[in-house]
Amino acid sequence: MNKLYVLLTVIVCGAAIIIGNLHWNHKISAKAEKTVAEKKVEQVSPVEEETSSEKKAIDVTALSANLPKEVQEKIKNAVNTKKPLQFVIYGSDSTATDKEAWPELFKKQLTASYGEGIFNITVLSEGTKTSREVVDEKSYEQVSNAKPDIILYEPPMLKDNESVIGIENTLKNIETMMDAWKEVNEDVTIFIQPSNPLYNANFYPKQVNQLKEYTETNDIVYLNHWENWPELDDEKMEDYLADMGEQPSLPNQSGHKVWADYLTKYFIGK
Repeated sequence: MNKLYVLLTVIVCGAAIIIGNLHWNHKISAKAEKTVAEKKVEQVSPVEEETSSEKKAIDVTALSANLPKEVQEKIKNAVNTKKPLQFVIYGSDSTATDKEAWPELFKKQLTASYGEGIFNITVLSEGTKTSREVVDEKSYEQVSNAKPDIILYEPPMLKDNESVIGIENTLKNIETMMDAWKEVNEDVTIFIQPSNPLYNANFYPKQVNQLKEYTETNDIVYLNHWENWPELDDEKMEDYLADMGEQPSLPNQSGHKVWADYLTKYFIGK
């Protein structure tokens, strides 16, 4: 009888130990699963996702604050649809295509600020052609072929001045080009900017001022990057221009930088 009692006791104790161990393991496992689940919930928290989206939208709004309302809307739409805007930079040899020129410097800054996928930037240069040659050859159609949403245009003011085209003819040629671009996309946004300034120039600045007046009359945004350069009669201007002998000077590395800096500040809301 005593042996049976001892055996039963051992069996009961063993069962109690096994059941207690199973219960404890189950409790620990359940707690661990709960912790993991809570972490997963934290990672996909709708509040955090909403906050992230709001931050992104606010950033885009702040970056585009200087731009016309229509361009701000285009940028927001590009963000939402993930369809980049076709941005064409077009001009003379002042709008160079090499890596050290202002278009490339500006492009890098724009991409660094807005990120990839907002702007698809194409740089097109007519070299030493006058506006008359561009219109006669219809080479401006290369801009139309890019189907741009935004155009940053630098008319060949230096070349037209050198060739005595006459500002009235220059403005007519500009209008011909813009009309052609609007036929492809009536909602295209066109910015106009002057060619680079020259040291101690006389007649050329007057023509550039007439270009500015033309843009104001026709509600075109004029980007006056000359504000970033030294004064026209300041000898320091020569530090920003390449020495080209008798030919009109083009920007050197410093000139390209001040030009790009002006555009960057305008396009990223500084």
